Amino acid sequence: MAARSTENTMQKLLLPFLVLILVSFSSPTWSSDQSESTYSHFVLVHGACLGAWSWYKVITLLQTAGHKVTALDMAAAGINQTQPESLASLTEYFEPLLSFMEALPSDERIVLVGHSLGGLGISMAMERFPEKVSVAIFVTAAMPGPIVGSFTIEKLMKILQMLRAFYSEEDSKASNSNLFLFSQEELEAKLFPLSPPEDLTLATTLVRPQAMFGILESMKELRLTRDKYGSVKRAFIISEKDEMTSMIMVWAMLTFNKPDRQAVVKGSDHMVMASKPLQLAQQLTTIAQDFASSSTYDM
Repeated sequence: MAARSTENTMQKLLLPFLVLILVSFSSPTWSSDQSESTYSHFVLVHGACLGAWSWYKVITLLQTAGHKVTALDMAAAGINQTQPESLASLTEYFEPLLSFMEALPSDERIVLVGHSLGGLGISMAMERFPEKVSVAIFVTAAMPGPIVGSFTIEKLMKILQMLRAFYSEEDSKASNSNLFLFSQEELEAKLFPLSPPEDLTLATTLVRPQAMFGILESMKELRLTRDKYGSVKRAFIISEKDEMTSMIMVWAMLTFNKPDRQAVVKGSDHMVMASKPLQLAQQLTTIAQDFASSSTYDM
C-alpha cells in the first residue's frame, strides 16, 4: 500500500508536466583524455526530496575529467535554509536555479542536467534563458513540451477533470498536508533498489519534505514555447531498471516531445547517479561534447 501511495503522490506532483505531454505534439570506460576546448560547465538539478548531495559521485567524476560542475540545492532542499511550508509555487521552489541562470555571463553556455522532478526546473530555465544552454539533459526526468497553438482551454479542462477523477479516491483518504516525503521502505524499493547500501543510508539521513503545488498554477508556470524552450537541444537518458518512473510516462515523453538524443543506462535504478555513476558521467560528457557547438537559438 505504501508503494502504491508513493506512486500516486509522485504522479500528482508531476500532473502539470503530464498534461503538457498530452498536448505536445553499455558499460563504458571513463576517460579524462579530452582537449581543453571540450571542457564543459555542467549545472546539476536534483529530484524531489533530494539535494545537490545526490550528485556527489558524478560531480567527482566530471571534475576529475576537468569539467566545471555546479550542483544546486533547490529551495527547502539540501542545505537551503527555506522551509518547505513557505513555498507556494514551482517558481519559488526552482528560484535557486533561475537566479543562478540569470547571474551567468551572457556569453556563457552551460550543460543543464535535471533528474526526476528537476526536469521541470531545467525546462523553466530553458524557456527563460535559452541562449545560455548548449544542451539540456533529462535524466529519467519530467520532460514537458510546448503547448501546440490549436490547444484550447476546453480541452485542457477535460483532461484535468479526467486526472482529478482518477485520483479522487486517493485524495479522499489523504491528509490535507501539502508536503511529501519518501519513507525508508520507499527509498529502498523505488529509488535505490540497485544502488550501494551506503547511498541508501546517506539518502535516509538527508532527504527533506517536498512541497506540493496546485495543478493549474503549475501549468501556467510551465508554459513553454517552441521559440525559446524548443530552440534548445535536448537529450533524454533512460534508466533501464527504474522502479519510480513508469515506462508509459517515458514512452509518452519520447513520442510526443521527441528529444534530439536518447540513451539508456543499463542496470540502473531511479537514482542513476548512485547505481551507475560512471556510465552516467560518460553519457553526460558524450552528449555535452556532441552538442557543444550546436545551438539553434538566435539572439
